[in-house]
Amino acid sequence: MNVLVTSGILKTTHRKSPKAHPTDGGVMNRKAQLINERYEAMMFAKSAESARRAGRELVRVVLGDDAVVRPLEETLREVCRKLRPSENAGEQLRFENEFVDLGIWTKGSQKMAA
Repeated sequence: MNVLVTSGILKTTHRKSPKAHPTDGGVMNRKAQLINERYEAMMFAKSAESARRAGRELVRVVLGDDAVVRPLEETLREVCRKLRPSENAGEQLRFENEFVDLGIWTKGSQKMAA
């Protein structure tokens, strides 16, 4: 049932809802939700192991199951280019480095977290 407002008058109409196509918003919204959950888990990880696990899961969601066999740093950079592209090469490199630090916890990022 849909409610339409026309000239201040509420009208109720009954229409059949179109069947959702598998590639419609529901699937895309679920994928965006999964990406956000994995990114937040990676960002707020309390250990290097949990950061890497969240990073691998984020790679799997964004790039697919086949990508998890590739090196984590490489795939995190690719994920970053998909999720946060920049036309400026220097800025893109900075984004990718920060993204890799979140997912791998290099020595510099461990010091920042402590």
